Amino acid sequence: MAVDIAGESMQLLSDRALFWPAQNRLLIADLHLGKGNTFREWGIGIPTGGTAHDLNRLTALLAHTQAKSLWILGDMLHANHHDAVDAQWARFRSQHASVDFAVLPGNHDRHLDAGKLGIKQLHDGTRDGPFIFRHAPQPAQTDNAHELAGHIHPVVRLPGVGLTPVFWLRAQRTVLPAFSAFTGGYVMPLRETGFCVACNGSSLVSLKRRF
Repeated sequence: MAVDIAGESMQLLSDRALFWPAQNRLLIADLHLGKGNTFREWGIGIPTGGTAHDLNRLTALLAHTQAKSLWILGDMLHANHHDAVDAQWARFRSQHASVDFAVLPGNHDRHLDAGKLGIKQLHDGTRDGPFIFRHAPQPAQTDNAHELAGHIHPVVRLPGVGLTPVFWLRAQRTVLPAFSAFTGGYVMPLRETGFCVACNGSSLVSLKRRF
């Protein structure tokens, strides 16, 4: 879905990603690599395969967009590095050696070693063009920059469908849905303004009403 954000032509992608054609950049938030591994370490019986599933989705998005860079807006990891997950990422990274990868650390990234994963670490609040990139949205924007962020994991409850990830778009802020398939969500309350675009992996639906 083509949208205008801060005067830039952008594309909302149904598999929870945003593409900036002018910069040939794919943007995602909240990858949460190793979440299943962390839960299993805690003795919680979570099925394997979550990391492979998410990286396969990323591979498809990079192929579809032909993006030259991928920026992750925080929470690349869920908690710690895991040898098996790092090895999966290394294989994924080698398959996309021509892509520039960068991450803004999020609240789950206290133990992130970006160099170990072969990616550049950006500071929260990095600016490019009309945008300021953050992990968590700030309470208020005090300048003219449009904020692109994640962290919230916005979802809406659709009749007959249930909880569905959404892009939440406002005049000075766009919040991306969590990319990881293994995440909870923040149900957008009725008092919130702006509009949302629901994304279920195969289609996009604009919900132009108050949330």
